[in-house]
Amino acid sequence: MAVELRYATRHEYPEISRFLHEFWANNHVYCRDKALFDWTFARSTHWRDDQYSFALAEDKGLLVGILGGIPFTFNNRGASSNGMWIANYVVHPEYRKGSTALQLLSMFRRPEFHPMVAFGINPATATIYKVLRGQVLPEIPRHFLVMPGCEERMENILHAAYPDWDAGRARNLTRQFQLPALPDGADFSSALPDTWDRADWSELSRNFVGAARDADYLNWRYRQHPTFDYRFLAIEENGRHGLAVWRLETIRRKTETGREDLDRIGRLLEFLPVSESNAGNLFGAFVQQLKAHDAVAADFYGFHGELRCQMRRLGFKEAKEQPDSDRIPTRFQPLDGKGGGILSAMFIQNGVAPCSLDAACPWYWTKSDSDQDRPN
Repeated sequence: MAVELRYATRHEYPEISRFLHEFWANNHVYCRDKALFDWTFARSTHWRDDQYSFALAEDKGLLVGILGGIPFTFNNRGASSNGMWIANYVVHPEYRKGSTALQLLSMFRRPEFHPMVAFGINPATATIYKVLRGQVLPEIPRHFLVMPGCEERMENILHAAYPDWDAGRARNLTRQFQLPALPDGADFSSALPDTWDRADWSELSRNFVGAARDADYLNWRYRQHPTFDYRFLAIEENGRHGLAVWRLETIRRKTETGREDLDRIGRLLEFLPVSESNAGNLFGAFVQQLKAHDAVAADFYGFHGELRCQMRRLGFKEAKEQPDSDRIPTRFQPLDGKGGGILSAMFIQNGVAPCSLDAACPWYWTKSDSDQDRPN
C-alpha cells in the first residue's frame, strides 16, 4: 500500500475530526470543540499560518493515519531550541501491519524538532518506543492534598467514585492527604509580570530542562486557552517574581438525567518559586485561594526532583507513597474512578539530562505540558 505523508491544511478539520471520532475515541473533545483543536494545533508563533501541526497519511487521497504535533520552545538550562509534543497517534486498522505508523512518526522525529515527547502514552505502545530507542518514563508523580475541615466532602467524592467502598476505607485514604492547617496568605498579583522574560524566567531557566515557561508560552497556554479559566499568582521577592498558575474545576458525577455538580477541586499547573520563602508565600496564597473558592482538595503533577521535595515540605503528599492512593480519581468531568497514572516516552539528543524520579532530576514538567490538561 503506497502511502503519502504531509501536514494538514487549515481547512481539513472536518476530515481529521471524523477520523478521530471513528478510530481514536468516540466523540472526543477535539471532535466537539474546534476552537480547542485550533488552539492546540495552530499555534501561530510556532507553525505556518496555513497549516495545522498535524501529520496525515493518505493512500490515493484516503486518510489512513494521523499524528498531531504541538510545537514548543525547549529549554535546556537556559539554552533554547525547538521541541515537539505528539498526540493523537492512530492508524487505520488495515494499515497497522506496514510502515505507516513509523512514517507518520518521522514527520516530527526530525533534527529540527528535538526533543520529541509523547506525554500520556498507552502502556500497550511503550514497547514501540523502546524498540525505536526512545526513553520510556515512569508515571509522572502526582501530589495531592485535602483541605482542612473537608474530610467528609472528600469521603463523599470517594464514595461517589467507588460506591462499594466502606466508610473506613474512604476515611483512611482521606486522612493520608489531610493538610493539617491553613497557611498564612500573602499578597499577590494576578498578572504576569512585565519583567518575566528579562528578570524572572531568564534566571529560573538555568535550573530547568523542559518546555520554556517564557511569556509567549504562558500567555498561549493559559491566557489564550479557549475553555479553561486559569488564575495567576505572582509574588515579588528581592526584585524577582515567583509564579503559580492554577484553575478551579467542578467535580461532576454522571447520573441517569445528566451530570450533577458534586464539589470543587484546585488543579495547580505551574509552581515556579524563586526561593524557599517565596515558595511558602506562593503556597499560602494558593491555599487561601482554594479556601476562598470552597475547593475540597488540590493536586499537582511534576517530575522536578527539588520541587517535589519542596511540595512535600509545604504540605502536599506524593500520591504513590501512600497506601491505596492510586484510587484517588484523576478525572472529574465526569468523576471517573478508573483514573490511572500518566506514562510518557521521549527521544532526546545526547547531552540532555534524562528525566527520572531521582531527587536531582532537572526536568520541569507538569500536567499542562502537551495536551494532558484539557477537558475530558
